[in-house]
Amino acid sequence: MSSIIQKTSVSQQVVDHILGRIDRGELRRGDRLPGEREFAEELGISRVPLREAIAALTAMGVVERRQGDGNYIAGSSPESLGRILRTCAILDHGLAADLFEARALVEGAAARLAARNALPEDVDALYEEIGRMEEAIPAYIRGEKRLADMLELDDLFHLRCAAASHNQFYIQFVNTVHTAGADMGLYERAYGRHPEKYRDSVDFHRRTADAIAAGDEDGAEDAMREHIESIRETTEGDGTEE
Repeated sequence: MSSIIQKTSVSQQVVDHILGRIDRGELRRGDRLPGEREFAEELGISRVPLREAIAALTAMGVVERRQGDGNYIAGSSPESLGRILRTCAILDHGLAADLFEARALVEGAAARLAARNALPEDVDALYEEIGRMEEAIPAYIRGEKRLADMLELDDLFHLRCAAASHNQFYIQFVNTVHTAGADMGLYERAYGRHPEKYRDSVDFHRRTADAIAAGDEDGAEDAMREHIESIRETTEGDGTEE
């Protein structure tokens, strides 16, 4: 019997094979994959690389394992997309410039949509996060607050902006690029050495929140994109660019 899968990088080729079948419409959401023995024989491979491929596809959210019932093609979701993007960032640490480009585009667009869709409680939440950060900055500059606490406060504002867009893909994208940036260590060194830069962040946050509150879509997008550019300049100036 001829083998469908070549013998180099077998598990990766199994992943590509399954993704190709999904792309061609041969496998659809909710379809059950063949059992392990049957599938391995169909592909002409051993069970080990098949298990590795299924584990990888499960981690990406493409395949769903149902206890006692086998493996199924999962429905697409923002969360599965986020897992794929985070995996890419982990595997390639030379993506700093790309990440900032993505942040400017995605977070700018999310802020624009937030200016259109934000509810009063969304706006209140934005100003609440700004207030918390303003209160924390003096303590941080005096060394009484941890960098991790400040990074978390900063992240929360950006996530609140994305949430105010009421678009699940923007929410997941923003969460993903922030997680990727943290994994790459882009912000810790820069803001750790330049704590005063958080005052600039608060100013940008307030400009963004004011535009969202006013329903000013252009203003919200511009303020957020300028903020991301300012962060990029801070990290590059600190020598963190890969």
